[in-house]
Amino acid sequence: MSERVAVVYDIHGNLSALQAVLSEAEAEGFDRLLCGGDIAMLGPEPAACIDLLRSYGDRLIAIRGNTDRWVASDQPDDSPAWTRAAVGTERSAWLGSLPPTVTLKQHDLLAVHATPRSDEDIIAPDTPDQEVEAELSGVAQHTVLYGHIHIQYRRSVGGIELVNPGSVGLPFDGDRRAAWAMVEDGVVGMRRTEYAVDATIAAVSAREVPRGQWITETLRTALRAA
Repeated sequence: MSERVAVVYDIHGNLSALQAVLSEAEAEGFDRLLCGGDIAMLGPEPAACIDLLRSYGDRLIAIRGNTDRWVASDQPDDSPAWTRAAVGTERSAWLGSLPPTVTLKQHDLLAVHATPRSDEDIIAPDTPDQEVEAELSGVAQHTVLYGHIHIQYRRSVGGIELVNPGSVGLPFDGDRRAAWAMVEDGVVGMRRTEYAVDATIAAVSAREVPRGQWITETLRTALRAA
């Protein structure tokens, strides 16, 4: 039986973007929702983003990103600490409880946050194939979904299709629209969705989110600010 899986990565507390994506995904129709991590930190609505994802109940498949791990830990840096206070103890614990990877057997697909062996290593579009093959060593699936770099693209390396759906809440690829994907019968289709970017920028300022200037510039340009 055919199954459709909506895929969201790197939401970063951007509720407006997440709502727009899920509204479009619902209109298209899907069976399960896969979240690839970095749900809460670096955005103005971290608790609401967590709650919206969790409202999908058993339809939600979620893995932990590096910033989720930071929020769930006792890191004292401003961004994790602010987010931890904003989401509360129970939501922080939920973030920390998420697995680092998940396999969707029906789609012959492995979902990770950054690489199969790390939630912080970098695979960029121009990373040499030899280095990518080393990162993917031992992977048995035909497709690997990953996020972390906030750039929507795909490539094939060593017989594995490597797909980055891009970032819902904080794109770095020059396109301000929220990025996501839909998987059907093992095929990953890329999507982009318009949302109220300026409203999110205003919320970052109003809630005094740490690193607000960096977040604002990144949202405004859809390029990673210096």
